[in-house]
Amino acid sequence: MFKGNSPLVAGGSTVTDHIEWVATMMNLQNSIGSTWGKWDLHVHTPCSIVQNYGGNSDDVWEAFITDLEKLPPEFKVIGINDYIFVDGYERVLKEKKERGRLKNIDLILPVIELRLDKFAGVVKRGMDGSYSKSDWNRINLHVIFDQLNPEVIRQQFINALVQRYHLIPEADQFKGKWQAVITPDSLTQLGEMIIDAAPADKRGDYDNPLQEGFNNLCISLDAVLKALELHVLENRYLLAVGKTEWENMKWDDQSIAEKRNIINRVDLVFTASENPDTYNAVKKKLIESNVLSKLLDCSDAHALSSTDHKDRIGQCFTWIKAYPTFAGLQHAIAEFDQRIFVGDAPAKRLLVASNRTKYASTITIKKKAGSSLKDTWFDVQVPLNHDLVAIIGNKGSGKSALAD
Repeated sequence: MFKGNSPLVAGGSTVTDHIEWVATMMNLQNSIGSTWGKWDLHVHTPCSIVQNYGGNSDDVWEAFITDLEKLPPEFKVIGINDYIFVDGYERVLKEKKERGRLKNIDLILPVIELRLDKFAGVVKRGMDGSYSKSDWNRINLHVIFDQLNPEVIRQQFINALVQRYHLIPEADQFKGKWQAVITPDSLTQLGEMIIDAAPADKRGDYDNPLQEGFNNLCISLDAVLKALELHVLENRYLLAVGKTEWENMKWDDQSIAEKRNIINRVDLVFTASENPDTYNAVKKKLIESNVLSKLLDCSDAHALSSTDHKDRIGQCFTWIKAYPTFAGLQHAIAEFDQRIFVGDAPAKRLLVASNRTKYASTITIKKKAGSSLKDTWFDVQVPLNHDLVAIIGNKGSGKSALAD
């Protein structure tokens, strides 16, 4: 029994009914209703194909989890994004659910990052017929899943992509030689094949084999959508496109339709801004281009917060007013302008902070010390939302008294 963003205090026919009802409300995780919190939906872990944490050892993981636990209290939701694998997401969940870590984070969502078969910029071909590796700039697609079991994502989504992947032109010669099962070992094998085939004096220009293997895979947006049609995934995902790579697609006769098609078929656009002004400039440009402008700022964290990397833990300016659930995120996207703010702090939080005596955070109800009443009575603390709060109950149940 909720209305809008608010907890309801309702009366039953007896005092006991009051107590049981309020106890039920107090046991709800989000009884305070929708509140502003920071959501960073693009955080890489030490399991990521590319990261700057220092490896994938237990010591590195401990530093990573500790860093997340030290985030400012406004951080409520994080999305774990390790490209095409969910091992890092699985470990973060285990740290929270089995080891009692990350008590400061209300929700952890899995995110899969893919490379689409649409290229931004100019693809150059050398005199020897090879393509310039540095000029490949493909569109990044992010699949934000509900808090699904990692094995469901592996079996029902990642495995469904196996027959839909293909290689970029640079690696096309290996199409018949490489097995299309997507695992760290198979991607490493592909990367080794690509590097070994390069001239000896060029091999130093390549990334490590695992990263190189991943870099040479691509997939169509239609193929991704087809893989997401499974019943178990229905209404359990959102799509986001990377702003930087999408922006690099040319607005010309050959690509303009495809450029609009990609961004207008997803739910969100991801960016990693240095500051709110940078974000606002990007959003303005999307609006002027008459394309989807539901832009979220994410850290795209590849490094600890203590480093000077731009893409580090905590470097996120996105605030969302919603329950910390996947459904809450869907609701916020539907009401983007009202429920999503990107900047230092939403106006309502600033208003409350500058007028602390005008806002109550909780109401405590209990029997007065020394009272001679023998009746069972309330002994609860009701958290209050700083926006709408509705009090509903029968006539004479104490609504006015509580409001007073």
